[in-house]
This record gives sequence, C-alpha cells and structure tokens, in this order.
Amino acid sequence: MSKIEKIVIATRNTAKVEYYRQVFNGLIDNVLGLNDLSIDGKPEESGDTAESNAEIKAKYYSERTNLPVFSEDECLYADFLPPDKQPGPHVRRINGKDEVTDNELIIHWENIVKNVPQEKRTGYWHFAYCLANKGDTKIFTQDFPVRFYYPSSKIKIPGWPLSSLQGSRGKPHSEYTEEEKRLSVQRDSEAISDILKQLLNS
Repeated sequence: MSKIEKIVIATRNTAKVEYYRQVFNGLIDNVLGLNDLSIDGKPEESGDTAESNAEIKAKYYSERTNLPVFSEDECLYADFLPPDKQPGPHVRRINGKDEVTDNELIIHWENIVKNVPQEKRTGYWHFAYCLANKGDTKIFTQDFPVRFYYPSSKIKIPGWPLSSLQGSRGKPHSEYTEEEKRLSVQRDSEAISDILKQLLNS
C-alpha cells in the first residue's frame, strides 16, 4: 500500500475528526480536520446520494490542499417513515431549514419516535466514503442498522445529536461504555482500513 503520511478529513466537526483519528490510528500518522487548515469556502453539496456528496467534498478540498482527503456522507432511513418522509442525505434539514442545531434535531426526532411502537423503531444509516488523492477519487459504502429510542438520553455528544436517540447495543450510542465505544470504533476501523488499503492498491 502506498504510504499516506497526512490526510485531511473533510469536516469541521471536531467530534468526527477525533473519531477518524481513532479509526486511522496505526494506518495514517497525521490526521487533520478542516479547522486545522486555512481553507475558505465550502462546496455545494448538491448531490441526491451520499456517494455523490462525499465525492463533491473530497474533490473540492483535495484540489485546494493538494493533500489526500477522506470524506464521509450519510443517509438516514427509518423503517417507520414513508419514502417521501425519509431524511436520506438531508438529516439536518427540517421544514426547509438546511442546518438546524443539535437540540432542534433531537426535538424533531423525539416528536417522531414517541408515536412509533417500540418494536418498529428501527432503521439504518447508509454511509459513503470517498478518498480523493492526486485527482483520483474512489468510493466505498457501508450500512449500519440502528434502533431509535424515546425519550432521548440525557447524555448528549456535541456534533453527534442523534447518538442520544440511536444505538445498536440495546441503548443509545451516547450511553455506551468506554469498552462498547472501543469495540464500535474497532469494528469501523477494521472495515474502513481494509477497504482503504484496497483502494490505495487499486
């Protein structure tokens, strides 16, 4: 595998940058977020899929930094919502407002989930990842099932508002023990690292 010494995570969300520092631990030494660099502006995420938006972000920031850029975009699907009500790639969009606060998003989903029978509070996240390096882009995807909870956990993680309403270990992610968090990161690290190695060698 071609050694990458430095990679940029295409986000200003410090929680996400720290998460990917853990994911890339042992694989890439220097993991930066957008707040670590002097970059003005941002791309218009005009895609209708997680894949297209991930590629838009990765290409935009790679061209401006001349560095490898790793981007992530996600779509949320709830089994209890009809197709025209799915958040899809617009998780932060509520009633036409594009970027709601963490608290607004939590309240919005609490109002939805509380009316859903407990056994039907299921769904999944569809994640798309893009690696842009020297003008080339490569994409891979993963799906993660989740269960929704109501009321939301009192434990809130800034930048990860839905972690207080969703989880896959019988409780919201924000309530995971340190060991459960470690196992989740380890699972994601192994999956992403394996695919990243394949991408770099292809």
